[in-house]
Amino acid sequence: NNERCKSFLKITRANFIGATMGGLSCFQALFGNLNGDITDQPPSMRVYYEPPPGSVPDYADNPSVFGRILNGDLPCRAYKETTELLSFHDKYPHAKLHALVIPKRYVQNVYSLTPKDANLIQDMRRMGLELLEERQPKALEANDYIFCFHVPPFNSVDHLHLHVLAPASEMSFFYRRGKYNCDTRWCVGDLEVIERLKGGQVAVPYDRPF
Repeated sequence: NNERCKSFLKITRANFIGATMGGLSCFQALFGNLNGDITDQPPSMRVYYEPPPGSVPDYADNPSVFGRILNGDLPCRAYKETTELLSFHDKYPHAKLHALVIPKRYVQNVYSLTPKDANLIQDMRRMGLELLEERQPKALEANDYIFCFHVPPFNSVDHLHLHVLAPASEMSFFYRRGKYNCDTRWCVGDLEVIERLKGGQVAVPYDRPF
């Protein structure tokens, strides 16, 4: 009976989370960005991004929308590219600069990370800092930015992505203190992930929801 009760509560919690995130997505789609004009957008282009050495060609192992972007099937507004990483403009920006930094190899989410991936997250952070230096230097100087990952089931795309948002002080309260708040169950900062991985721990201090 106890096991049945636990199972029921787990399913109920998952349904509640799903409904909540679905409602937030609808809100976002209906009302879009809450920060006024977003001007920092590179041009939209459809490009094939060369995968890292040893990766599956044509991103065949990546079922996510980001896999389609990497394979050139969908356009994006790309900022920077390296052998291992790509950064591009978020489709629904919530800051003057709202970029996503993703690994080209398929990493599903923060739960997929192992201590061997500490360098990957450091490289993602480095690219985020380069974007700030180029596009929001005042925010970088004032430490007025947010770097974060969403923790499943609160992530929107099943491909690891680091949110880079600046200036944080000009973001809507709803997003700055809600959706992208690293002091919550649904969001974790990149530095915490790096520290945990370097210490031989899992990336986040939460059990998988399913």
